[in-house]
Order: sequence, then C-alpha cells, then structure tokens
Amino acid sequence: MQTIIALLFCLVLGVTAMAQGWFAVLWVSLGFVIGLFVTARIALPILLGLPRAMRLVGSGEMRAAVYRRLLFTPVLWIVQLAMLVFLVGFFWPSAAAWFQSNDELITGLRFGVIGILLSALSKTSRADFHANFDQSYAQFYVRSTSRRRRRVAIY
Repeated sequence: MQTIIALLFCLVLGVTAMAQGWFAVLWVSLGFVIGLFVTARIALPILLGLPRAMRLVGSGEMRAAVYRRLLFTPVLWIVQLAMLVFLVGFFWPSAAAWFQSNDELITGLRFGVIGILLSALSKTSRADFHANFDQSYAQFYVRSTSRRRRRVAIY
C-alpha cells in the first residue's frame, strides 16, 4: 500500500510541476506532509485504536480507562486546529484567504489525508500500529495479561 501511495504522490508531483511550475511542487509536498502528520494524529487512533481497545476491554484484557486516554489526543488535535483556523481567520484574514486559494497546498493536504486513510488497509501498517498500541497503552492491560504479553515479546 505504501508503494501505491508513493507512486501516486510522484505522479501528482509530476503533473503539478508540468502544469504550474516547480515552485508548486514545494506547496504540494508541504501540504502532503502536513496532511499525513495531522491525519495520523487524529484518524489512526480512532480508526485502528478504538476497535482494538473495544475488543480488548470486552474480553477483559484491558481496563476501560483506556478510552479516555485513547480519545484525548485526537480531541486535543481537533481543538488546536480549530483554534488555529479561527485565530488566523480572525486576526489575519488575508493569510486565511491565501491558504484557501492555494490549490497546490490543498491538493497536498487532501493527498496526505487519503494516504493515511489508505495506510490503514495495509497489514504492515496495522501490525506496526498494534505494536505501538500495546507499548503506549501497556499500563491499561490487566496485570496477568501484561505479564504474559511481556514474556511473549521477550522470546
């Protein structure tokens, strides 16, 4: 899946460079990186983490307090982005209008969002996320399960 996303990104860069010049490639790339980073912070915990947490809490392997911790980061990112958009639009409306009219930046942002959403379909990405999930939320596992998981991870 990462290969397909990379090839599509290169295709978008090539088309953008031919249509609007090389300076537009900078905006597409910047938008892509921002889209990847922000969407990964908001969407992945909800798309991949929440179903895993629900399954583990339902089976009794994890405490329900994980939901609060799991959803805190996406909500924090959404609030920060909303505040940033509001403040830029309120105090610097010309910058907000420029961002809205920068088609290359918007294209890169959209492509970054699509890239993260498509990465959830990859088995490798899901396995990496599950390993990071287990490490990040290890304190919420019920004690007997966490010891068993640590022993399995050591061998």
